[in-house]
Amino acid sequence: MVRAGPVAAEMNDAAVRLEAAAAVVRRHAGGLRYHPHTGITTPPGIEMRQALAYMRESLTRLPVWVEAFAREDSAGTPSVLPAEVVEGPPRLVALADALRSALEALEGVLTQPERATLDAPYGLGAPRRPHPGALASWVAERAEALARELAMQAILRANLTLPTAEARRTSR
Repeated sequence: MVRAGPVAAEMNDAAVRLEAAAAVVRRHAGGLRYHPHTGITTPPGIEMRQALAYMRESLTRLPVWVEAFAREDSAGTPSVLPAEVVEGPPRLVALADALRSALEALEGVLTQPERATLDAPYGLGAPRRPHPGALASWVAERAEALARELAMQAILRANLTLPTAEARRTSR
């Protein structure tokens, strides 16, 4: 049987904080202004920058959690593990890569806004980059998806340590 250790609890806490950070980014996405023909932008506030930094930090801790889960899975009986548990780590890695890509795109737009000549509504001078507010919404969406998967994996692994009805009968 797989034992859910402190990694599952740490992941669940990280999922809650990641979802809170996504809510902050989503709330501030509407306030990001971008005028390509003038180059005027509204920089993100401190709260949003802290939320983005936390997202980056959570991405650096993810490989440690995935490795710990791989060790736990190899210690258990693979044929007994549910498919959601076995497929969880690769799904976490894919979601983390998607979030990392969205963060890089958003940070690139925020640090170096594009300046374009205004050419009737969408001519050759139209901006070649998405609006920073749209990118921030994509970051929030991907962070929420990663948070849901982190929480699901933590719950699944914690439930694997609960004794089954059969195990309770045999222990009496």
